Order: sequence, then structure tokens, then C-alpha cells
Amino acid sequence: MSQVPASVEVAKDPEALAHRAARWITDLAAASRDRFAICLSGGSTPRRLYQLLAEHPYHDALPWDRIHWFWGDERFVPWDDPESNYGMVRAALLGRVPAPPGNIHGIPTNGTPADAAAGNASPAGRSAVIRPAASTTARCA
Repeated sequence: MSQVPASVEVAKDPEALAHRAARWITDLAAASRDRFAICLSGGSTPRRLYQLLAEHPYHDALPWDRIHWFWGDERFVPWDDPESNYGMVRAALLGRVPAPPGNIHGIPTNGTPADAAAGNASPAGRSAVIRPAASTTARCA
């Protein structure tokens, strides 16, 4: 895999940044040949990006059957709780697109925090190999 030199892009506002990130993700995923993994972040900051990925033109260009969705963090609440990162991503993106359920790898929040820390992750999540495609940093002006 060829590496692209790191760069910094300045967006005029958060909406422009969300569109740029959506184009970047879509371009990388569409150009990939195999499984493509995305690690999702929670909270309100990435919500607009996730909404855009579920809309035209990004929705139409993404290879949904090859994309695997992982979470980088999660609050220890049920997935249907308003504070759940999984719930936010499901409402903004994954509940609106044809992502195969087997490609969605949420962080388990059942049991106790100790159970989760002891390795209550899915086998798919434990065996995932994620290779970075490029190093790009974007920010708003």
C-alpha cells in the first residue's frame, strides 16, 4: 500500500469540514479492494459527518458490504440509552444505510464493566487488522 504524505487542510467551518471528511472516507473506501475498517468516535462532534455519509452523494458511492464499523470508545450504558455512542451512530448513520449487521462491531455494554474489561469483545473485533491508509489532519479555520 502506498503512503500519502501528511498534510493539513483548513476548512472554512464545521459543515465544510464534515463534507471534506465524508469525501475523504468515501474516496478511500471506494478505492479499497478488500475489507475497509472505520473506527467511529462518539459524542456530538462527528455526528454531522455520520449524517452526511448516509446521504447522497456519499451513500451512493460507499461499498457498504465491505465496510466494517468499529467504535473507539463507548459509555457503559445500554445501546438504546441517549448517552450511548453506538445509539448516536445508529441514528445518524448505520440505521439509515445498507450496512450488513455482521459488519457492525459495537463495544458490548452488557454485564458489568469488569466483564467488559476482561475481554467480552466480539471475535471479529479481536481479530481485526486495521492498516492506516494515510495521515491527514483537518481543522476548521
